[in-house]
Amino acid sequence: MKVSIGDKSQIKQTMRIFAYVISIFALVSIWLGTKTIAKDSKDVKKLHQTRECPKCNLRGANLEKAYLAKADLNRANLNNANLSQADLTGVYLREAKLKNTNLRGSKLDGADLRGADLRGADLKDSQINNETLLDPKWLLVWQMLNQPNKLVGKDIGKVTLKEVNLNRGNLSKLNLKEANLQKANLSGADLRHTILTQANLSEAQLFIADLRNANLDGANLVKANLNNADLRQTTLEGANLQNADLSLAVMHQSNLSGANLKNANLKNANLYKINLSNAKLQKAKLLNTNLSGSNLSEANLNGASLKGVNLKNAKLIGVKLKKSNLNGANLSGADLSNASLIKVNFKNANLSGTNLNGAKFDGAKLDGANLKGANLGKANLSGASLCETIMPNGNKNEC
Repeated sequence: MKVSIGDKSQIKQTMRIFAYVISIFALVSIWLGTKTIAKDSKDVKKLHQTRECPKCNLRGANLEKAYLAKADLNRANLNNANLSQADLTGVYLREAKLKNTNLRGSKLDGADLRGADLRGADLKDSQINNETLLDPKWLLVWQMLNQPNKLVGKDIGKVTLKEVNLNRGNLSKLNLKEANLQKANLSGADLRHTILTQANLSEAQLFIADLRNANLDGANLVKANLNNADLRQTTLEGANLQNADLSLAVMHQSNLSGANLKNANLKNANLYKINLSNAKLQKAKLLNTNLSGSNLSEANLNGASLKGVNLKNAKLIGVKLKKSNLNGANLSGADLSNASLIKVNFKNANLSGTNLNGAKFDGAKLDGANLKGANLGKANLSGASLCETIMPNGNKNEC
């Protein structure tokens, strides 16, 4: 049964939505598992009765919609607690532990949060006023989530925003040049046209983030999660994406010239017509990836897994593919002139009409490959396996 282009697009969109639902379900399951840890503890009862609980252990407590105005919670442990829609007017939370705490929709007018640890805390839709005391870092995070338009056009780069929670935030067009966003949660964030040059996004969560037309030149994205991210027309020149997860990412017409993608997971990614010239792709996972029409000239793909990859009409001049697996790959019409194809597995690959002038095939496996109409001028086929290979003249080679 043939599947139309429209059907394929719908299937891919369904996969993206399904992946998102599974991720949200997992996060909710984790949260539900931690929110009742301190439900019946003595400290929770003490807080409700007296609103005096400094240094208390309220980790994981469910305090949703609780009335805690002017409560004393200095240095209290509220990690993973649920304080959504709670009335925290004038509350004392100096040096409190609020890591991964849900503060969405809470009222923080006049609250004292100086020195509080708000890493991973959700401040979306929370309310503050001129009397609220927040460290500059967390005030900026609050503004980014709740008043992003006031930050557009301002240079807020070089700030340290390590491990902040900007999940699904609207950060479009912000200038975050050289910002430290290591391990930040940017899942589902709107980062269209955002300036992130030289930013540190190592181990950041960018699942289903919208990065269209963003500038990430020279950014550090080592081990970043870009699963299902939209990177169309994104600039990533010289970016470090080593060990990053780009599976199912959409990267049409992106610029990754000179990028470091060693060991990156690009399985099923759409890399149609992108610039990967001089990119480092050693041992990258590119199974079933669409690289048709892309520029991979002088790229290093040694040891990469390219089984089922689509490289139709791709530019691969001088590319390094030593020991790579291109079993069943489509390279029809590609330009592989002067490429290093030593010990590459081309079994059953489509190489029809390709330019292989000056390519080095030493020890390559071309069994069952289709070379009809290919240009093998000055190519070195020394030691190559050509069992049942369709040669340029259309004849099948005997074993």
